Amino acid sequence: MASSHSFGSSARRSTYDKVFGFPPPQPAPGGPSRAFVATVSRLAAKHHADCLSSVSCVVCMDDDKAAHETVKLKCGHHMCNRCLKRNFTLSLTDPQHMPPRCCTADHIPLEHVERLFDGDFKRRWNRKFAEYSTRNRLYCPTPHCGEWIRPENIRRDAGFHHGKCSRCKTKVCCACNGRWHYPRACPRDVETDRFLEQARQEGWQRCHRCNAVVELKEGCNHMTCRCGGEFCMACGSKWKSCDC
Repeated sequence: MASSHSFGSSARRSTYDKVFGFPPPQPAPGGPSRAFVATVSRLAAKHHADCLSSVSCVVCMDDDKAAHETVKLKCGHHMCNRCLKRNFTLSLTDPQHMPPRCCTADHIPLEHVERLFDGDFKRRWNRKFAEYSTRNRLYCPTPHCGEWIRPENIRRDAGFHHGKCSRCKTKVCCACNGRWHYPRACPRDVETDRFLEQARQEGWQRCHRCNAVVELKEGCNHMTCRCGGEFCMACGSKWKSCDC
């Protein structure tokens, strides 16, 4: 009886020869070779072993995570998919976690989470990465807007810098972060002055890079702001530029 994989007639074989220049393939006698079966068995056994082997996630401390459900980071730690997703989701709203890291300055390679998120999340994450990586970020002061103003939307006019909100088109002064007021000087903010006086009395400091007010609850005087700026908590100077 002819094999079910054969073409079934001499006419079809002849046509195959004319078109392709060689006879049609024939099934190997006796089924798959021993070498093929051995290779498939070895790969299947390896996959099974990988699935059974367990590692500990450095974040949630679950020490019974299947190896194929985690990634091994450059520092040597393993992190499970659930914690990876949580860290990358958190980084959307916390500049200190952007980009996510483990125990070193190296960020977690994006290739590890490429498969964990959809296209919408990836677009939002890329936008936030660009935002949080920008020094001295400027935001729209209009209530219910608060849009981040990209550096390419900042202009210089009569010696002063102002940005334009891409959402509501409001012009913003880069000096006071209020609405554009040229040629008038930046208005004094009584509430801000009162707050800064309280900060001075409490021993708080302002970041030299982004002007954020920082309070030290405990630890040394080497302060690292959420924007990345480093300064001395004792005097407010840029780190390693004072004798404190």
